[in-house]
Amino acid sequence: MTAHKAAAWPRRSPLGLLIDGELLAPHWLLVLARWRQAGHGWWLLGHPGRGGPGAQGAILPGCEPDGWLDASQLLADWLTPAPDSLGAGLPNRQILLSGSLSLQVLARELGLLTLGPCGGDQDLAPGDPLGPALTRLLAKHLTIPALSEVSAPLTPSFNEVTTSLPSPPSLASSACLTLRPLQPGDDTWIRRYCRDGALSRYTLNIPHPYPDEGALDWLRLCWRRQALGQGWSWAITLDDEGAEEAVGTLSLGRDGSLAWWVGLPWQNRGLATRAARLVRDFAFGRAHLPEINACHMTANLASGRVMAKLGMVDLGVSALASRPDCLVRHWRLAAPGDER
Repeated sequence: MTAHKAAAWPRRSPLGLLIDGELLAPHWLLVLARWRQAGHGWWLLGHPGRGGPGAQGAILPGCEPDGWLDASQLLADWLTPAPDSLGAGLPNRQILLSGSLSLQVLARELGLLTLGPCGGDQDLAPGDPLGPALTRLLAKHLTIPALSEVSAPLTPSFNEVTTSLPSPPSLASSACLTLRPLQPGDDTWIRRYCRDGALSRYTLNIPHPYPDEGALDWLRLCWRRQALGQGWSWAITLDDEGAEEAVGTLSLGRDGSLAWWVGLPWQNRGLATRAARLVRDFAFGRAHLPEINACHMTANLASGRVMAKLGMVDLGVSALASRPDCLVRHWRLAAPGDER
């Protein structure tokens, strides 16, 4: 049975494992049986021209894969991904175990995690035990909680600057701001906002013109960062004000780096400050990071005001190493009790 289309990938499975049949080791089979018992799925990658998966005949009853995938067809699908191809949905819940560098590179671009004898997110040779490698890889996953103003009052100990301009009257004080995890389908509104050249003018990482696949590529990157323990990303949402979709995004790196943008129709309403407060409180109160830090183009005075309102300290101006012509201002806020 060939099953390289996403329709054959059971969404009921919390995690999916794709294993190159030429790497499959007999001593992995009991681990794979327990993997299946835990409700996960696994698929065998093969090459029909070579007689199918190399280790298929060695698979014991009770350890069978959910199916096998044509590796050549999978590679072709990944080179020209369709919306319903493997990698749609939440790709960081899928893991590729392969020795093919081409498959590994494309899998990472789609947001999948990788295992393999070289170049994977986690090293794994055929002679190595599978269980510990999976455990080490999955232990990095970060949980992305929803953060809401309803359950997150401002913490005065963070020495926030409170003397700021009042919010424009167009923003109702009753509108609750919530940060929710990024979801499949968010690329639609992200793409629409980021195509506005006025947004990219004062942001460091939004190109103009904005590429058609830019939003989806960014989502996949965020999911991989989450899966590899490198950071959290949220969509900024309002519970009223006519916002049918999210109005922006905010990310927090494991190193404490903050980055955000708010769509042009929703700017100058104090939303970035409110969202950043929630993430600052999360960074110190729940993630226990030693600091938060951020930078902005010197012409982007609005972002500087947000950082000042959070109580961050202005560290001065420098040129970006990757863009010597771009001057940025750096800010930092240490966790309460950390005097570094």
